[in-house]
Amino acid sequence: MRSLFSSIALGALLACPAFAGCTANVHDNTINIPNANVSLNTTANVNAVKPGDSVPLQIKADNVFLVSPDTTPPPAHMSDAGYFQIYFDDVDSMPILVTADVNVTVTVPSRTKDGDHKFICRVHKPDGTATSVTSELHVTVKTMS
Repeated sequence: MRSLFSSIALGALLACPAFAGCTANVHDNTINIPNANVSLNTTANVNAVKPGDSVPLQIKADNVFLVSPDTTPPPAHMSDAGYFQIYFDDVDSMPILVTADVNVTVTVPSRTKDGDHKFICRVHKPDGTATSVTSELHVTVKTMS
């Protein structure tokens, strides 16, 4: 029993040595950025978008230091740096846009069926790691007027 406990303790020490200062808050394969928030807004009529429509989005990010993907942030912003990945309907699909811009235009996928859908904006760390910081903008797709 003692060797099992010793193995677990040794594994924990090797995985996160004290000198490394492991402060990442990892949950469900995502990382949290302390006190970060993101919100999506649009000037488009969210109650009547069509497949193929361009939808302008304004993204507001609080406590996120925006950097382009694969960019090394300044040392002072290693813990709060990130960029946006925007998805349509779910984050398990390919993002429709990857950016550090706060004013963007996204396109409703051309094969979208009528009904309720959503754009999802998720903050990612510069190395591509997903964070738990997300916002959704709900839209209603109507192919007929």
